[in-house]
Amino acid sequence: MKKNRNITYKGLVLILSVFVLTISCEKWNDSDINIDPDKPSDVSMALILPGVQQSMGFNLVGNNTVRTNNIWMQIFEGVDRQSFTEGRYQITAADTGNGFEPMYTEMMMNLGIIIDKADDEGVESPHFAGVAQVLTATTLGIGTDLFGDMPYTEAFKGGDLVYSPVYDTQESLYGTVNTLLDQAIGNLNSATNVIDVEGDVIYDGDIDLWKKAAYSIKARHAIQLSAKNGNAAYTAALAAVSNGFTSNDDDMLVPWEDANKNPLYQFMDERGDIRMGAFLIDLLLATDDPRLPFYAEKDDDGNYTGSALRAQNAKASKLGSNLAGSDAPTKLMTYSELKFIEAEARLGLGQAGAQEAYEEAVAASVLRVTGDANTAWLDANINGDPVTLEKLMIQKYIDGAATNQPYADYRRTGLPSLTLASDAVLSEIPVRFPYPQSELDYNTQNVPSVTLLTKVWWDQ
Repeated sequence: MKKNRNITYKGLVLILSVFVLTISCEKWNDSDINIDPDKPSDVSMALILPGVQQSMGFNLVGNNTVRTNNIWMQIFEGVDRQSFTEGRYQITAADTGNGFEPMYTEMMMNLGIIIDKADDEGVESPHFAGVAQVLTATTLGIGTDLFGDMPYTEAFKGGDLVYSPVYDTQESLYGTVNTLLDQAIGNLNSATNVIDVEGDVIYDGDIDLWKKAAYSIKARHAIQLSAKNGNAAYTAALAAVSNGFTSNDDDMLVPWEDANKNPLYQFMDERGDIRMGAFLIDLLLATDDPRLPFYAEKDDDGNYTGSALRAQNAKASKLGSNLAGSDAPTKLMTYSELKFIEAEARLGLGQAGAQEAYEEAVAASVLRVTGDANTAWLDANINGDPVTLEKLMIQKYIDGAATNQPYADYRRTGLPSLTLASDAVLSEIPVRFPYPQSELDYNTQNVPSVTLLTKVWWDQ
């Protein structure tokens, strides 16, 4: 009996100890102790938006993808390390994560949160939803032009990122882009908006400019189907152009400043293994183009020189202030690009106005880059010179330096005519980017089996 009483006593002590400890913990434990004040559970739309826009300006049109495809397009030339390797088209899944993954984790997921918040009862902000839809369409459009098929319909569920989603075809993604833009235009036209757009570093909440941007992005992706849809693509592009940008003041630009510098400036400051390509520099030198000193710095001899293809000339001109100045904005869409689209569409349809649109496109580009009209140069080299598709695409190529657009245009038109790298590991310039290693590792069953020479849908 004594032994049993001892066990009972010990058990009672244990129970009482747990009880006291539980009460003490309840009194002592702060319910907020595991909440990180630096990671709030809910963030306003006005705080989410600028981060998305800056990510787009850096990751989508500012550094990783742009730097690589501009080397392929001979706008830049890789003279050392990874950039030199990319110049012979040696790029793998390990090289593309910084371009692919932020489109989901930093851009489209957060834009989806804004759209959901804007639709919540009591918020009533169709204008915020419209802005987010324009940005989503812009991201998805550039992304699919680079990678082809991509996850979208299954990529986000319940506001969370899904790690093994199916891939939507590029054809369906183009439909999604247009649907998003149509929805955006409807939301931006809404007269029942309650919460105004704030935190917008691109247009400072100007809804009229966002509507123009929506139509301008529609025009971009309409003309991109020219090889697929022919005259229908030209007609659709012109319909969108009529409601798009009307001057350089409408340009869709992501700004940078001293505390948050242009991504190509950062790359040149930290690594510096690219120079201006000889193909572009020679085009500019041939006509004494006024954009030259803004696109390139002078070399040590006081001249503007490009590194010849595979020459590895580290003494050639570095990127100029317009492309890689610390505060140079990165371009999501511009008025000059829109006018080139109009000129191409009118030329393709045999319509009047192609020459005028072409001249206006070049004039807008020169004015945006140099800050001056340069009328004498335009009269001597552009105005009155009958436009052809080749002339148009060369000027659009010059205008699109340090953007993804020359690469998209080259694949559908073959212009301008570029030379294959002498030490190329492929039989032609790559026609797409490889899917990143993260997709191959964690979404193996869904990733399409492609090579760098597998054409995207609109390039068939």
